[in-house]
Amino acid sequence: MIKARHILETVLYAEDLPSARRFYGEVLGLPVYQEVAGRLVFFRCAAQMLLLFNPKLSSSQSSDKGPPAHGTNGNGHVCFRSTVDELKAWQKHFETHGIAIERIVDWPDGGRSLYIRDPAGNSVEFAESRIWHLPELKTLKNQKIVVATHNQGKLREINELLSPHGVTAVSAGSLGFDEPEETESTFTGNAKLKAVYAAERAGLVALADDSGLCVEALNGDPGVYTANWAGPERDWSMAMRLVEEKLQALGAATPEKRRANFNCTLCVAWPHGEVQFFEGRVYGHLTWPPRGTRGFGYDPMFVPDGETQSFGEMDPARKTLMSHRGRAFGKLVDALL
Repeated sequence: MIKARHILETVLYAEDLPSARRFYGEVLGLPVYQEVAGRLVFFRCAAQMLLLFNPKLSSSQSSDKGPPAHGTNGNGHVCFRSTVDELKAWQKHFETHGIAIERIVDWPDGGRSLYIRDPAGNSVEFAESRIWHLPELKTLKNQKIVVATHNQGKLREINELLSPHGVTAVSAGSLGFDEPEETESTFTGNAKLKAVYAAERAGLVALADDSGLCVEALNGDPGVYTANWAGPERDWSMAMRLVEEKLQALGAATPEKRRANFNCTLCVAWPHGEVQFFEGRVYGHLTWPPRGTRGFGYDPMFVPDGETQSFGEMDPARKTLMSHRGRAFGKLVDALL
């Protein structure tokens, strides 16, 4: 029998959406995903969504192109999962913002909850997961991890993304581990293979990514074989020429015929065998000749949508924000940091 899995959305209602937006965006730090003035504000919260609607409009909507009418006349409730240390930090944070703590409850079976109200009167709870006998959230914060790579450019990018969270990353190469043969046919499969291999040998949490360039005109190639096209010496100039030769053979001369995307799938593996995946993509087109000397791999021939510079020309910090790896790491940070 099919069973419901993870809750995807939580919905609250507020007639004064600007005040609610400031509360959830500025006080709780949730990024706005979408908004329609006076009607709705959607926030991303890790792997879930928090949706705020104006009940005067949502309860009377009649279009068959959206959800059915919905709304409430009373106060709603939302609970954010927190650790013991985070509950203490939230309490100080709310005191700093002049937000009254409505109640703190220590539950008979263990665990603590902290309650406040949002500007619309909705009940907002922060609670330890053990109040529902659920395991504590996993975190990489302030840990030493091993990155399953021998690529120093990749390790440098990963350290730039993780070091602000107190994570120290060392490479599998620096620990003397060899690189396992990538025998899987998907980014997910290869990322898992590498992460589990490193975690088992290092006895540390391991992070692996399998990433590649997928060119539409080449039926997704080089894809998982992205590095193979650079040969055993990892000659990326040769790899870029090979891609260009194949495109020219197809007569792919315009940006529309040279569409491509970078895909990055991250796998975090714990020494006891648990794994988690995070995926990011960035779309664009390929240019020739290659431009710029920054980045690595196919970066000098890839121009992301909406930009005029290639990844090889772009400032590294700017590239990180929009890159496939940056987007995958954004999801990892939300979930584990």
